[in-house]
Amino acid sequence: MANTEQLLKKNLNQLSSKFNLEYFIVNMKEISNMFEFEQQRLYALLSNSELEYLEQLKIYKNKVQWVSGRYVVKQAFFKYKLSSKSLIDLSCIDVVKGQNSEPYILQYPNVNVSITHSYPYCIGIVSEKNIGIDLEKINAPEDSLIKFFFSEREKEILIDINDSNQYNIKSINLWTRKEAVSKLLKLGMKMNFKKLDVIDDELICNGVIKLFTYVCNDFSLTLAIDS
Repeated sequence: MANTEQLLKKNLNQLSSKFNLEYFIVNMKEISNMFEFEQQRLYALLSNSELEYLEQLKIYKNKVQWVSGRYVVKQAFFKYKLSSKSLIDLSCIDVVKGQNSEPYILQYPNVNVSITHSYPYCIGIVSEKNIGIDLEKINAPEDSLIKFFFSEREKEILIDINDSNQYNIKSINLWTRKEAVSKLLKLGMKMNFKKLDVIDDELICNGVIKLFTYVCNDFSLTLAIDS
């Protein structure tokens, strides 16, 4: 059986070929090791302003997660530029947050960016299209998540699932789809998740949004992209 990272890469490779996007995956344990043993190499990828921000973070876990996000976006962007035979110094770009915490590259605001973390994995994608990605560990969802964030049609589908494992998979799949759409629309938690029905693989919302969801062992992965 393929391990989780292999499955993630297999599915993202298919989407990369289909939609001309670039991605990068890192195991955050590797970033943690770099903090311990290869800090200079890790910090060489960060801009001066990013290094200054990093110094303000006091909780080690937050540092690892924040740096992981910058690391994957910059590596994905490097691949994106390389595909057009262009090289770039990654320390010269800044990955920053917008008003709803959506990431973007300060020097290339027209390039669309999305990041997702679900320990131990962090994934970054870049594309000319509007995109959103979400990865979640599959487990039993909180009742409040279903009650307050799922549409009536989604709830009806879940009610009909008797197997607890299948219920968990379906509910987390739906949640990753909601999160991915919210990221594509750059709304964050301002998204009205309860009115966002993601049962179908296409949504009409400022155009057509296509949804692709995969179960990779005990993780659910969704990519939302403008068609």
